Amino acid sequence: MKKSKKLLAALLSGVMTLSLAACGGGSASQETTNTAAPSTAQTEETGTAAAADLAFEPYEDELVVQLGRLASPHTISSLYEGDTLEDNPYTRYVKEKLNISFEDVIEANDEDYKKQISLAVASGDLPDIFTVTDYNTLVELVDNDLIYDLTDVYEKYVCDYVRGVYDSFDGRCMEMVTFDGRLMALPGSNPDNGVPILCWMRKDWLDQLNLNPDEDGDLCITIEDIENIAKAFVDADISGKGTVGIALADNVGDAQGLYGAMGGFADIWLQNEDGSIEWGTFADDSVKNTWELLNRWFKEGLLDPQFGTRTADDVNSLLINNQCGIAFGPWHTPDWRFTHVKDANPEAQYIAYTMKDADGKVNAYHENAVGSFVAVRKDYEHPEAAVKILNVVFGDLATATAETAPEVAQFVKDGGDNFCRPYQIEVIPYENTEKYFTEHTAVLNGEMTPEQCTTAENRNTSEAMMKYLEDPDNVTSETSAGWKAYNSRIIGCGASIGKLQENGNANWLSPLYPPTMPVMAQKKTTIDTLELQAYIKIVTGEEPISYFDEMKEKWYANGGSDIIAELEEYYQK
Repeated sequence: MKKSKKLLAALLSGVMTLSLAACGGGSASQETTNTAAPSTAQTEETGTAAAADLAFEPYEDELVVQLGRLASPHTISSLYEGDTLEDNPYTRYVKEKLNISFEDVIEANDEDYKKQISLAVASGDLPDIFTVTDYNTLVELVDNDLIYDLTDVYEKYVCDYVRGVYDSFDGRCMEMVTFDGRLMALPGSNPDNGVPILCWMRKDWLDQLNLNPDEDGDLCITIEDIENIAKAFVDADISGKGTVGIALADNVGDAQGLYGAMGGFADIWLQNEDGSIEWGTFADDSVKNTWELLNRWFKEGLLDPQFGTRTADDVNSLLINNQCGIAFGPWHTPDWRFTHVKDANPEAQYIAYTMKDADGKVNAYHENAVGSFVAVRKDYEHPEAAVKILNVVFGDLATATAETAPEVAQFVKDGGDNFCRPYQIEVIPYENTEKYFTEHTAVLNGEMTPEQCTTAENRNTSEAMMKYLEDPDNVTSETSAGWKAYNSRIIGCGASIGKLQENGNANWLSPLYPPTMPVMAQKKTTIDTLELQAYIKIVTGEEPISYFDEMKEKWYANGGSDIIAELEEYYQK
């Protein structure tokens, strides 16, 4: 494939994680003078050792792999001076281990990358190995017979640890990349690291006003608690800039945390016990009741007066400008959102809470087990290279130390972005987020040392936290990484994992994550627009709450019923 023009633009990039344990590498069987046939155990041991050798076997002659990869200004800016995405600590480590080097033939930002891949699919001129960022593109690649069947290659070359990571999802990862019983791509695993959605509050504002919405200390609050704090923040207007109590971006899903606190969720597909499928917005009255609540908040001045017009970036600006002290987001929100607030407002501190409904339950839903994929063009001569690279990047490097991988370890410490790796996916176990909380808590409590953490990332972030905690009131460029890690992995995970498990009041839903099928492709945009318009009109008072039922009828009539029928047929197969 010919070299493509590299397209770079902004891409929000959250902190990505490494795997928890190293790939198992078996040792060769001991020699024996016994001429009898080996026992089954001996045969299995030898086979395991041979497989482990293949998993990391280097090429005798250098193999140059043409890659299709995501690139963003954030990723580029994290590189050392003189390095590139083709030549950096991660790629040099792969070169050292496997004698593989890389040439990026598609290197572009999020939407531009999707366009470049679409053009490559249309022409059939694909990179040797490339990241696939969405399931619909993967389906298209399979349907057009453009990518390599990796079934046999995977079984022969995958290391034990990577296989174990996928197994930790009880088949949900491999199911997404299996077509007619054949493995057509390598999945990126995605633990439930985004939910439950938390309510984050400016702790320094709470302290200044002598407020505490969590008197019982269980880090779990109600809608009423949120309302009371929002009113107090608006009335106090600590920054003097006109405080906004609650600010939400211009999409239905940005209120997901509030929907959960009202008993349900929008913007997800749910399947009932009888096999019928429904859209979360209409599964019960939770979303309708939330819109009615938001309308009251809007009229009372607690909800942003510019509701419906602000983008996510606009909401971030309110936070950064000290105009809003409440935000909603997952445990890792400090890594990519509040770090900018802290830079602009050194005094800013946050605390996180789960949100419970009227029955005392914290509603949450399992995220899609797979976020993105790695595929190999159909006629590539070395498909096994895709699996070997996976083994090195997500297995061997998972527990790398300063001694075993000094350059990579230092790069991680210096804030190097994980997307500098050859693959822009994550291969991490289902329980990974819980490990963040338990290991970092143990280190800070003196129960273990950073060196005893099970991953290189946890070792580095533990050390960063400890450095930050030496002087938590004076965060500098050298300790900002520790501030982010502490607020996400201790404050965020403390609420969404530690206290949630202790409280025992989580209620988990398992949504469906279907591909975009013909009817959905034709009609989903129309009904999404109907829903969004109704949301904004009801919340701002342009329409009464009864308009929700009118919108619901239009939603079904304009494609909703047809899409549901399509989905029910798909899931009955």
